[in-house]
Amino acid sequence: MATTQRNETVSEAQPYELENAAGGTLVYEPTREYRETLGRTTQVGRRLVGFVDVNDWDAIRSELARRGHDVGMVHHREEFDAAEVGR
Repeated sequence: MATTQRNETVSEAQPYELENAAGGTLVYEPTREYRETLGRTTQVGRRLVGFVDVNDWDAIRSELARRGHDVGMVHHREEFDAAEVGR
Protein backbone atom coordinates (compact mmCIF):
# COMPACT_ATOMS: atom_id res chain seq x y z
CA MET A 1 0.00 0.00 0.00
CA ALA A 2 1.48 3.35 -1.06
CA THR A 3 1.36 6.39 1.16
CA THR A 4 0.47 9.79 -0.23
CA GLN A 5 2.43 12.88 0.77
CA ARG A 6 0.38 16.01 1.39
CA ASN A 7 1.92 19.20 0.00
CA GLU A 8 -0.16 21.68 1.99
CA THR A 9 -1.96 21.49 5.31
CA VAL A 10 -4.95 23.55 6.40
CA SER A 11 -2.84 25.30 9.04
CA GLU A 12 -0.37 26.46 6.36
CA ALA A 13 -3.14 27.97 4.26
CA GLN A 14 -4.51 31.50 4.68
CA PRO A 15 -6.88 31.41 7.69
CA TYR A 16 -9.33 34.06 6.42
CA GLU A 17 -10.53 35.58 3.17
CA LEU A 18 -11.52 39.25 3.27
CA GLU A 19 -14.04 40.85 0.93
CA ASN A 20 -14.59 44.59 0.85
CA ALA A 21 -18.24 45.52 0.97
CA ALA A 22 -20.31 48.65 1.45
CA GLY A 23 -20.00 49.57 5.13
CA GLY A 24 -16.98 47.42 5.98
CA THR A 25 -15.29 44.13 5.21
CA LEU A 26 -16.74 40.60 5.31
CA VAL A 27 -14.52 37.91 6.85
CA TYR A 28 -14.82 34.38 5.44
CA GLU A 29 -13.21 31.16 6.63
CA PRO A 30 -12.27 28.94 3.69
CA THR A 31 -13.38 25.31 3.84
CA ARG A 32 -10.68 22.99 2.57
CA GLU A 33 -10.31 19.28 2.16
CA TYR A 34 -7.58 17.00 0.97
CA ARG A 35 -8.13 15.58 -2.51
CA GLU A 36 -6.16 12.42 -3.01
CA THR A 37 -6.62 12.54 -6.77
CA LEU A 38 -4.94 15.97 -6.83
CA GLY A 39 -2.43 15.15 -4.13
CA ARG A 40 -3.13 18.40 -2.28
CA THR A 41 -5.58 20.35 -0.19
CA THR A 42 -8.09 22.40 -2.16
CA GLN A 43 -10.72 24.97 -1.22
CA VAL A 44 -14.24 23.60 -1.56
CA GLY A 45 -16.22 26.45 -0.02
CA ARG A 46 -16.22 29.21 2.54
CA ARG A 47 -18.25 30.33 5.54
CA LEU A 48 -18.98 33.87 6.73
CA VAL A 49 -17.50 34.18 10.22
CA GLY A 50 -17.60 37.92 10.88
CA PHE A 51 -16.82 41.48 9.98
CA VAL A 52 -13.93 43.94 10.28
CA ASP A 53 -13.62 47.73 9.84
CA VAL A 54 -17.38 48.25 9.97
CA ASN A 55 -18.47 51.86 9.65
CA ASP A 56 -22.12 51.32 8.63
CA TRP A 57 -24.09 48.33 9.91
CA ASP A 58 -27.09 49.12 7.68
CA ALA A 59 -24.85 48.89 4.61
CA ILE A 60 -23.40 45.58 5.88
CA ARG A 61 -26.95 44.28 6.34
CA SER A 62 -27.79 45.27 2.76
CA GLU A 63 -24.61 43.58 1.48
CA LEU A 64 -25.55 40.37 3.27
CA ALA A 65 -29.00 40.40 1.66
CA ARG A 66 -27.51 41.15 -1.77
CA ARG A 67 -25.12 38.19 -1.43
CA GLY A 68 -27.87 35.80 -0.30
CA HIS A 69 -26.88 35.59 3.37
CA ASP A 70 -29.34 35.84 6.25
CA VAL A 71 -29.37 39.50 7.39
CA GLY A 72 -29.60 38.31 11.00
CA MET A 73 -25.94 37.37 10.74
CA VAL A 74 -25.04 40.94 11.73
CA HIS A 75 -26.14 39.94 15.25
CA HIS A 76 -24.61 36.45 15.30
CA ARG A 77 -21.15 36.88 13.82
CA GLU A 78 -17.99 38.24 15.39
CA GLU A 79 -16.60 41.71 14.78
CA PHE A 80 -12.84 41.20 14.42
CA ASP A 81 -9.99 43.60 15.08
CA ALA A 82 -7.97 44.24 11.93
CA ALA A 83 -4.88 42.52 13.40
CA GLU A 84 -6.86 39.31 14.07
CA VAL A 85 -7.56 38.77 10.38
CA GLY A 86 -4.26 40.01 9.01
CA ARG A 87 -5.44 43.36 7.79
